[in-house]
Amino acid sequence: MATLRPGKIDRRTNNPSYTRREYIRVLPHIKISHFDTGPNDKFPYEVSLIVKNDVQIRHNSLEAARIAANRYMEKKSGEDYHLKIRVYPFQVLRENPVATGHHADRYGNGMRLSFGKPISRAARVKKGQKVMTLYVHEKGVLRAREAIRRAAMKIPMGTLTEVRKV
Repeated sequence: MATLRPGKIDRRTNNPSYTRREYIRVLPHIKISHFDTGPNDKFPYEVSLIVKNDVQIRHNSLEAARIAANRYMEKKSGEDYHLKIRVYPFQVLRENPVATGHHADRYGNGMRLSFGKPISRAARVKKGQKVMTLYVHEKGVLRAREAIRRAAMKIPMGTLTEVRKV
């Protein structure tokens, strides 16, 4: 059974972007279930999660961050917030599986036909870009900062929190 590779393998953006779907037979599905959560009212404050460096964030990491922030805000604020994921995982991540184990040399290809199979998707995020935003009223700003802090633990690179009056 295949296991999930560590996120530090895919977080660098030094490789060229790969989004050409016409060359891929089967695209991996995106795990992010909702990009917008909560009522779409006019909230006076915006608390955002911003990345410090260029990074690729896998879709399961974005979903984990969304769940962490949403769960905390649901417990503390009820329905008095709006959560928005601001990036979309277009980047297709590939892996060339290497055969290991007993008699691997008989059925392994090594670097022959090493293009790789699509295994996951990621969002390419530039330095200073907002990944997720919570819109709240003035009384919920401290709770929103804590929710964003919890979401930042799921992101594979250093982050900043920005509080802004809209």
